[in-house]
Amino acid sequence: MMILSSGTNPHSTGPIRKPFHAASPSLRAAIWLAIVLWIVLLIVAAPARHSCAADAERPAATAAMPFVDYLATWKIDRASRAVLEEPTGWSPAKQEIAVKVLARLTRVPANLAVQWSADAVDLSSLAATKRVQDCLVKVDGRATFVATVPLPDEESEVAGRRQLEIVRIVTSNGTIVDILADHVPKAWPRAVRIDEPAAAVGLPLSEGPGPTSVPAGDGPAAVPPALLLAAASVGWFPPTPLGTLGMDYGLFDSAVDGQKLVAGDTEAFYALLAAMGRATATGIASLAGPPGDVVPLINPGAGWFAKHRGDPFTVEGVARRATRIEVDDPLRRKQLGTDHYWELFVFVPTPLIEVHGKLQEAYPVVCCVRTLPEGMPTGQEIGERVRVSGFALKRYGYPLPDVKISSSQGTEEQKGQRQETALLVGREAGWLPAPSPTKEVNTLGWVFLSIASVIGLALALAAWSFSRDTRRRDRQARGALPDRIELP
Repeated sequence: MMILSSGTNPHSTGPIRKPFHAASPSLRAAIWLAIVLWIVLLIVAAPARHSCAADAERPAATAAMPFVDYLATWKIDRASRAVLEEPTGWSPAKQEIAVKVLARLTRVPANLAVQWSADAVDLSSLAATKRVQDCLVKVDGRATFVATVPLPDEESEVAGRRQLEIVRIVTSNGTIVDILADHVPKAWPRAVRIDEPAAAVGLPLSEGPGPTSVPAGDGPAAVPPALLLAAASVGWFPPTPLGTLGMDYGLFDSAVDGQKLVAGDTEAFYALLAAMGRATATGIASLAGPPGDVVPLINPGAGWFAKHRGDPFTVEGVARRATRIEVDDPLRRKQLGTDHYWELFVFVPTPLIEVHGKLQEAYPVVCCVRTLPEGMPTGQEIGERVRVSGFALKRYGYPLPDVKISSSQGTEEQKGQRQETALLVGREAGWLPAPSPTKEVNTLGWVFLSIASVIGLALALAAWSFSRDTRRRDRQARGALPDRIELP
């Protein structure tokens, strides 16, 4: 091994360097000035580097931009889309600007979309003659029909798809609204009458009808709409336990199975975690019932999530890891009502299964909860028994750490292996701590004392009974003797 020394080499033939203290005063001052400037630059540049890293993780334009400024920036404000308010019928010019508006609404950064949606104005609060404004409008009601709008090549390139969809919603007071939407729940059938609870937040385009492909016929479909909106998506809130908590089932359409949390899962994950804040742990546990069989959830071939995404479920096992996840985005904090959540890896008992060539009787399930019980240990190496009731979000895939294994053929490396499991989102974890040794000893002591007391009492009763029977026999024997005996 070669060792490199930082000291001077007496055999070196290189140039002789003077020590720092032997330099001239002006040179020393220049060196100190350079060091001070370098430190100042490091201090000033540190926040800039941090800011750049934050910007890399978030989409552009995440500052608190007013919605009207966003419309003006992309030239989709009311003045720019005035053609939509002309009394003539639907035209290619109207469809072109409508597609442009919709394309920009779907590209809004997620945190801005959350803030703007929260500030949306309810349709019922707008005057009938002033519904078309530069503001977002919220519509609640029943979805009655979904129609498709084919796009020509030029518009499909702008929209990023071959067709758009229009959803007709009838509000509780009978107002008919057509919504030109980028995303409509996949579970809704097209071109037939439906009746589903729905809601949307969109930009008013006009008070006239939309594209001619909006269905005609009897009932609400034959009546022209009172307002045409453009919205990024239409929400679906079915009468399920999770739907009644305000969870939009349309967000599940973008969930990506077999991976970690990705961009498509973000809205569904945070919406589900926020819905857990509106429920109680007891209520969720009652809906989920006792711990169920996790094999269908962890088996990719079973296709469980395709039909049961959003269903309640309970797992019970040993938590090997509990990690606190910070929520940095202020708007996400506002949406959740908290600044963190917890991620648990719970090893649930299973039948004997083979995973990566190994037989095992336990399998990890990932659970994200809002809170943990007070006093429960946390960290990367724990062993606490827990019960978690929550709602199934997706099939969660993650890479396993690269490990080396020893076999009879020698040592080989295993790299690139992945594992898939279920991801549940709940309110809190129930902690089932093991009883302390002192408590177990005290319990056993009381058990033995009770047994000894019962045995002692039984022996005492037996002795008393034997003594009583002996006295009774003696009395009977004396009573049988004659009063007087005469000897011959």
